[in-house]
Amino acid sequence: MNSNRKKIALVGLGAAAKNIHLPAYKKLADLELVGGHDPAIEPTSAVGEFSFPIFPDVKTLLEKTNPDILAIASPTQFHFALAQQGLLHGCHIFCEKPFTTTLDEARQLIDLAEKQQRWIVVNNEFRFMNIYEAAKGKIGSPEFGDLLFINAQQNFYVNEKTEAGWRGNDPQRTCKEFGIHVLDLCRYFFGEEPVQISARMPKPSNPTGPDYLNLIQLDFPEGRTAQITLDRLTRGRHRYLDLRLDGTEASIETEFGGNVQFTAGIRGGDRKPFVGFDISLGGRALQYNAEKSRKIASDPLDIFAHATSKLLKNLINAIDNGTVPACSAQDNIKTLALMLAAYASNDRGEPVPFAQHWT
Repeated sequence: MNSNRKKIALVGLGAAAKNIHLPAYKKLADLELVGGHDPAIEPTSAVGEFSFPIFPDVKTLLEKTNPDILAIASPTQFHFALAQQGLLHGCHIFCEKPFTTTLDEARQLIDLAEKQQRWIVVNNEFRFMNIYEAAKGKIGSPEFGDLLFINAQQNFYVNEKTEAGWRGNDPQRTCKEFGIHVLDLCRYFFGEEPVQISARMPKPSNPTGPDYLNLIQLDFPEGRTAQITLDRLTRGRHRYLDLRLDGTEASIETEFGGNVQFTAGIRGGDRKPFVGFDISLGGRALQYNAEKSRKIASDPLDIFAHATSKLLKNLINAIDNGTVPACSAQDNIKTLALMLAAYASNDRGEPVPFAQHWT
């Protein structure tokens, strides 16, 4: 038995729990799942569906299992009350994004966590995907140079399955649920906060419906920029997230999603023939110098669970060693503020100075 093994309890047993959290927990030998709760699930009817005890309410879950970490995978509107309840019980918090619905709620939870001497970590797990870790590691290196520009593109084919449940009914569908990951990656790659954010979220087919088109620009100091297009109006092919990072010496392109590819052709520049073969089940990162490229990282098929397990391991190590975990609430409040500033910019029809928005 590992004496440092941490107990974790999970609130919210929907898609995020089943597809991300539960597989992630299984990857960690120093983590024990001791129980769960979901208001939509009766404990007696869940017998056999889950391999851990299901409790009728959060209070009973906490009292019976006394977890070290309370994981929250419920809709955002419940995050504040659940995190507050967990902190008051003495738990560290591992919370799905967005952290809270408002900055005031986030500040209250940060104050409480500091008073309780506990950590809140928000699962912006994209930072822990291999392809983005590799890209981050190249920034500032002699071979890549300084980061100048990020271009991010999503083409997401929505259907009844993707829009089922509470997410599809949210008018702040795209930027809140997914764009927050891209905004967090921009902060991660540039290593500082943007000066301002500009966002347009036109709704040509349904003026009162979800924000299926996001056109966002982040302006960083010294003229550096990020341009983000999240297109969920498309009826074309699905591309979950493609990024290009342009540096002073090279570029890096990341592709999110499975790829088994054989390529052959003639390069446009030097007219030389080429052939290539690649297997990258969860995603890949390629470094380019003109037409020449090499793969610098790939991810496994279970890319979300894999990255989440790495972030959770980081939290466990921080608890054991007294260090600051990655994606702490103290840092993540800036990502939350950036997402909220995007909606504010769209509503006002003008750029929003970022420092004034979150401080």
